[in-house]
Amino acid sequence: MLHESLKQKLIRYAHTSRGYGHPPRVRLESPKTVLGQKIYPRKTMSPSIEWLRKIKGKVLYNELLSKHTSICIGGPADIFIFPRDVEDLNTIYGHKGGMPLFVLGEGTNLLVGDGGIRGIVVCLKEGFKSIQGPEFFRSADGGESAVLKVGSGVKMSYLAKYAARFSLAGIEGLAGVPGSLGGALVMNAGAEGFEIGDVTRNVVRITDAGKMQTLQKGDIEFRYRKTVFPPGDGIIVEAELELRKGDARTIYENIDRYLSRRTVNQPLTLPNSGSVFKNPPGDKAGRLIEAAGLKGFGVGGAAVSVKHANFIVNKGNAKSGDVVRLIEHIRDVVKEKTGTELETEIIVIDG
Repeated sequence: MLHESLKQKLIRYAHTSRGYGHPPRVRLESPKTVLGQKIYPRKTMSPSIEWLRKIKGKVLYNELLSKHTSICIGGPADIFIFPRDVEDLNTIYGHKGGMPLFVLGEGTNLLVGDGGIRGIVVCLKEGFKSIQGPEFFRSADGGESAVLKVGSGVKMSYLAKYAARFSLAGIEGLAGVPGSLGGALVMNAGAEGFEIGDVTRNVVRITDAGKMQTLQKGDIEFRYRKTVFPPGDGIIVEAELELRKGDARTIYENIDRYLSRRTVNQPLTLPNSGSVFKNPPGDKAGRLIEAAGLKGFGVGGAAVSVKHANFIVNKGNAKSGDVVRLIEHIRDVVKEKTGTELETEIIVIDG
């Protein structure tokens, strides 16, 4: 049996006429199968990508997205960039031309198709990790609060613990939420009664015109597991969070309790993408799925977690198609048995 790293290299090689580690130059005329993985036709790349030499961060070609998603599924990205700073983002925006651009954080709540992502994937998880503050002030009610200026690449688990060091409450329930601040803001991530939108003061993004744009909380609509930003493309680079001063011991106890609960109730030892469905009003998606008798039900290498029915786990060799078919089956069965139509929380990117 081939070693996994060699298998990945061979799969990468199938996507380029020049071999592993080089940018793709030609288009595949028809799908082919390499070591059990179907390789799909791709669009021809930009005729010139010399501008990528200006990137100070890391640039990879034909990088498998399965290495960068929490469920460990996903085909290759044509160009995969870890930008070092805002200047790198400006370089990308200034030279990408008509190539599609997709922004990735920690790869949670995300399912990438087996054909991968065409164009450029910008991954912020190796940069934009600074935290400034806290800056304390007296709120209108006389209480003590503080502002943290946080980079979009900061992991939520680290951020919650950082705030706890200064006895700042308001995000301790997010300590066990996988992913980074940027993704949390896009999804209005929440847990244990906390939502990131509740404590967001403003969000800073760089627009496709290379301008830094500060969006105040009033400019943004935070919905349940979805955030609506003003029109225009942009990449979130940082945000200011306003937290209240609390009791340090209570905050740490709450964090420990929330983390312990997740360890018991969620499949943290298996690759997964987090909650698959949004909770319908007045109910829990996991309860409905379990009541429909679907715990443990699988399609291919994907299965409903036996720990938490609103999680789909990768048992080792799951394909994107397995997960999609399983999601559709869950929705159909729950609708038939309960009359409730589940809405997906997970984002599916296919091609």
